[in-house]
Amino acid sequence: MCWHVERFKAVPTEGGRSSLLEDGKPVESGEALLIFVSFEKADEPRMVDVVDRAVNEIQAIAAQLGVYSVVLNPFAHMFGELSSPSAAAKMLDMLSERLADRKFSVQRLAFGRFYEMELKAKGHKLARISRAI
Repeated sequence: MCWHVERFKAVPTEGGRSSLLEDGKPVESGEALLIFVSFEKADEPRMVDVVDRAVNEIQAIAAQLGVYSVVLNPFAHMFGELSSPSAAAKMLDMLSERLADRKFSVQRLAFGRFYEMELKAKGHKLARISRAI
């Protein structure tokens, strides 16, 4: 899921239930694409393909909106079978690196952490987009 935000701020509060808990730090951004990222078990054997397709999709959305700042938020959805925490963190790192390679400004929230968030979302027809890759 991708939200076009005017501003975004996230402050880590506590660790979640994940067996992988990264160090959390505050994240703050002006206009950006806030991307809620989740990976499933079926993505694990094809990590490179999934990440490449995600990068292409994010780049297409960014081009439509003229926004090249991205905030990646690891997000455990409530359907499907989630990938292992280590595989999800690896794919999230790959996604971050590949977006940076394409000249995006990328920030990433820590895996396995809860955050207190403040955001102001845009209100146009492309402000909230959902994609399954």
